[in-house]
Amino acid sequence: MGIAIGRCGTFCGPSYPNTDKAIRFFKDMGYFRVLLLRIILLGAVLILWEWVSGRWLEAWVISSPSEITLRLNDLFYSGEIWPHLNATLISLAIGFPLGVISGIAVGFLLGRYRELANLLEPFIFGIHGIPKVVLAPFFILWLGIGLSSKVALVILLSFFHNFFNTYSGLRQLDDDLIKYGRLMGAKGGMIVYGILLPAISPHLMTGIRTSMPLAFIGVAVGEFIAARAGLGLYIREAVSLFDTTSAFAGVTVFFVLIVLTNSLLARLERRVLRWLPQREVVESSAGRA
Repeated sequence: MGIAIGRCGTFCGPSYPNTDKAIRFFKDMGYFRVLLLRIILLGAVLILWEWVSGRWLEAWVISSPSEITLRLNDLFYSGEIWPHLNATLISLAIGFPLGVISGIAVGFLLGRYRELANLLEPFIFGIHGIPKVVLAPFFILWLGIGLSSKVALVILLSFFHNFFNTYSGLRQLDDDLIKYGRLMGAKGGMIVYGILLPAISPHLMTGIRTSMPLAFIGVAVGEFIAARAGLGLYIREAVSLFDTTSAFAGVTVFFVLIVLTNSLLARLERRVLRWLPQREVVESSAGRA
């Protein structure tokens, strides 16, 4: 038996090994139960969609899961989808990390220096309030229809969620933590890496995960407006030809990419936040499910 210390730094009472094993067991059971329910729900939606297509609604309007599956097989087998998929992934691979890093960096800077935050806060909120779809044509006008404009849109949409989560995490941080660290001899980088970043890491991971779908929206909007290649361009061209099967195939690829990326970020979050008390991890996972 040991003593558990909560995230707040207070003693949370004794920790029993058998209890911890039971919590992990029920956590795993809950995960597989939710996974099974998700599969059942997805299967029910696909079956209903297949049945409705051609009966209640014209097949050319909503297509069908079977036709979309066949089209996806043709797209990947023929290689037609690969240039579009590569263009989208490259834009995301460059823009999303830059948006996350810049958002965290600016949020950290303004969170630590209140005078600077008071000066820039109205401008940041104003820019954040502008619909990003309105700004997309300007990026394409300034940077062209190539990679740069898509990367810029991804950075813009990824930036704000990471900024606000980092900024709010630092504003809510108890200043006593820094005082206690300094009393124990912590200075400069030790305070940043040993106290501040661990204390706001839940906020950081929330910002990263919630900004990920926005990054996909940014690249899709940019490709939909003007691009040489990309899934957004593929979907736009399919819709312009009333080829709903191809359009839904492109949307399906987007959906799978988002689900896979979210799963990877969820694993990263559990690894980064493994220091949290077990009960908080279980409750957080249940909430996300």
